Amino acid sequence: MNIISVIPLTRSKVAAQLSYFTSTDVPIGAIVTVPLRSKSIHAIVTESKPAEDQKSSIKRASFMIRKLNKVKTTMFFPSEFIETCTKLSDHYATTIGSVIYSIISNEILENVGKIHAPLSRQDSLKLQTKISSDNSSLKNCTYAIQGDDTDRIGSWRSMIRQEFAQKKSVAMYAPTVEEAKNLFDGLEKGIEGYIFLLHSGMTTKKIMEIWQKISNTDHPVMVIATSQFSLLPRGDIDVVIIERENSRDWISKRTPYIDGRHALEVLSRMKGQTVYLADCLLRTETLYRVHNHDVVEGSPFKWRSISTARDQVVDMRQTRRPSPSIETDSSTPFPNGASTALTRFKVISTQLENLINENIATNTHLFIYNTRRGFSPSTICGDCQSVVTCKQCSTPVVLHTSKESGRNFFMCHKCGERRSADETCIFCGSWKLTTLGIGIDRVAEEIHNLFPGTDVFQIDTDTTKTTKQIEDAMAKFRERPGSILLGTEMTLPYIRDKIDHVAITSVDPLFSLPDFRIQEKLMHTITRLRAIATRSILLQTRLPAEKLFDYAMKGNLSDFYRSTVEERETFRYPPLSTLIKITIEGKKEMIADDMSKIQEALNPYQVDIFPAFTSTIKGASVIHGLIKVDTNSWPDPDLVQRLRALPPSVSVRVGPESLL
Repeated sequence: MNIISVIPLTRSKVAAQLSYFTSTDVPIGAIVTVPLRSKSIHAIVTESKPAEDQKSSIKRASFMIRKLNKVKTTMFFPSEFIETCTKLSDHYATTIGSVIYSIISNEILENVGKIHAPLSRQDSLKLQTKISSDNSSLKNCTYAIQGDDTDRIGSWRSMIRQEFAQKKSVAMYAPTVEEAKNLFDGLEKGIEGYIFLLHSGMTTKKIMEIWQKISNTDHPVMVIATSQFSLLPRGDIDVVIIERENSRDWISKRTPYIDGRHALEVLSRMKGQTVYLADCLLRTETLYRVHNHDVVEGSPFKWRSISTARDQVVDMRQTRRPSPSIETDSSTPFPNGASTALTRFKVISTQLENLINENIATNTHLFIYNTRRGFSPSTICGDCQSVVTCKQCSTPVVLHTSKESGRNFFMCHKCGERRSADETCIFCGSWKLTTLGIGIDRVAEEIHNLFPGTDVFQIDTDTTKTTKQIEDAMAKFRERPGSILLGTEMTLPYIRDKIDHVAITSVDPLFSLPDFRIQEKLMHTITRLRAIATRSILLQTRLPAEKLFDYAMKGNLSDFYRSTVEERETFRYPPLSTLIKITIEGKKEMIADDMSKIQEALNPYQVDIFPAFTSTIKGASVIHGLIKVDTNSWPDPDLVQRLRALPPSVSVRVGPESLL
């Protein structure tokens, strides 16, 4: 009988190591399944000792030692991978097991005994001996590539040919399934049979089939994958490319909120691989690293994005519709003479109307981008100025129109609650509810009214709920010259070819969000849209003096970076610091007391407390605590230990994408 210690692979906040008994000899490094509460989870064996040597410890234990379930495989994870996960667990103030669980596909864990394991670090180094001697100055280095999508794809094609010629493989990672597919389509030509795609949207059978092909192919390969496939069954991968580096989708939506970009870079550097970070506009943190020579320019930087499209910024303050008569009936969202602010100004400017007419007359294509779903993003009471919010989570609700009945309803985009829009103000009883902002449905309605008969294809999560529906809409748009594609941010990964004209109806509401990264997000989005357009790009705004629009519409990346760094230096935001966000939910009085106890437990580290942007979720209040640590001082061992000791009900995010 043996007592084994294991690292549990689970997101749940449990001990870093657990103990079980077994009658078999299980080697160190074996992957096993073990019982945890009412579930069976995967775990890695770290220690095995005879039970007879542990008698006194077993008797003193305050818990019952349970039996090991099953041994899946004797060895799978290379030593450098475990070293990397240990380092990452310190960075994210979590356990090694939760890190591994976050960056390894569950399909791989379920089949570790049936597939080829990734090569160990020693085997990898043997394969790289000649490479290291020839290019020692280039090893274990991170490079940054900032340039247009077309230019980057051309660079990757050249690099792949060079790597293949030296009998080396290449791995490229994307933040989403659709981005990975796009990269695969852009790079496949000429290397068919040696390029492979792996992503979380595949079936287990397909993943296993491709994994084995990658392992068994004698020729060097090109693998494009999402971050859950951070380990691959090849020892000859010398270059790792992290594409769309500025995307917010790299950060896991669940605890421990691992940043895939960071995890991939740390793992690759640990293995002595060359890393490339790439995008049309890199993150401010990455550009700051370039400035400080922590990251090397992989090619001459493009600090000005070049475009053939003529740009135009339209001041919507000067664009108003002649005083309309407001009519109401039983189908209006607000009965008894309620008003809507959207009838007082034009959603579509004269300039955009002219562009639509030009698009129809010349049989070209037009993409209209809108940031918000629904008919109107927010609604307020015209008498007491109260915002209409969700009854479940207090988030401002969005006005939608049912495509079946034509009736209007309020929908919460946070928790999904729906209710009829036929209501009065819950605070003062007024019928004078006024809609504010422009949703994509409002834009669609306006286009249909102004240009009846024009083909308009709409893509958003309410209209196109599946990938097939999105691809069908894209195909129809391409097939019909003179048509209009209307979409939100989710449309961008599906645009694989250039479009003649691009218009942005409104991004102004995003400036009101208390998010220090919002300007960078907008700059990245507009830069990407500008690169798509071949003839023209038009932006409607009521903030024409906003400097960001001048930077974005002219492709001035250098001045944007300088102004952003100056602003972040003022408030000591990243890259000048590492942010740690602590979140708790519950009854308002209780969480205030709990956060005070957290402040005391973390003293002398300063914890700034503030309410969440959505202050309640399903009736529970939410508050955040924020700690700023000098970038060069993180991870701080003392603070890491204290954060790990916080109760499971407390959420800890290191390097959060947003403070909302």
